[in-house]
Amino acid sequence: MTHRKARLIALTTATLSFGAVAAGTASAETPTFCGDMYVCLENGTVFGGPEETYPETPSETQITAQQIVEDCAVDRQADAPGVSCGFYPYGEPEVVGFGKWEPLTSDYTNCYGGGGDLNNIEWSDHNEYTTSNSVTVGASVEIGLSELVQVSIDTNFQHTWGSSTGTTQSFTAFVPKGYKAHLQHRYQRQQVTGVLWIDYEHTGTGPMEGHGHHYWAITDFTATSPVKGSSDATVKDQVSLAKPRPVQAGDCTD
Repeated sequence: MTHRKARLIALTTATLSFGAVAAGTASAETPTFCGDMYVCLENGTVFGGPEETYPETPSETQITAQQIVEDCAVDRQADAPGVSCGFYPYGEPEVVGFGKWEPLTSDYTNCYGGGGDLNNIEWSDHNEYTTSNSVTVGASVEIGLSELVQVSIDTNFQHTWGSSTGTTQSFTAFVPKGYKAHLQHRYQRQQVTGVLWIDYEHTGTGPMEGHGHHYWAITDFTATSPVKGSSDATVKDQVSLAKPRPVQAGDCTD
């Protein structure tokens, strides 16, 4: 059974089961993890689907994955009435190594040389690294999601989760004459994948409502966090010089 078919079948079953049941009664149950990648209700309903099976725009009977994530974040941060959420990890977090290089500074353009081969680009500070997830959301939403995932991690595994400060505090490098380059950085990451579910008391299309259904779930929901040290909660990061590029017309002024 494909993920898409699984979600459509689950929603059809949920509609038949709950259509004649009062909203308060229908949404009072906390879903349980089925042991594969879905969540279940006591009546046998199995539901959940990956992010790509959700529409880009909502309708009376369809909700977006982004709204599910945003509503769960609001619930976690403010205990929103009429909504409850949970995250069931498939397994413990795994260290996945360093992420991709990201710019740390703007380009330093060495137009005229000077200074011999002394380092001419430098950085001194602390990098702050935050969590992220597989559904694109804003920074304020991510804070609430990180807290939700952290509760599950703390309950099930001996892993630290959340934002962290990098161990690198300064770095210098040399950009040759006639070239430009910037500093870049990356940090050691850990990831956990699981199913994120939400339970709406109300099934309307207004704020914090379920668009025709009480329950929704995003399978294969992946969250990423810095690998925090056990002693000082910092994360190992790396800073380097990006590959120098030749200066272009207009980069240098007389």
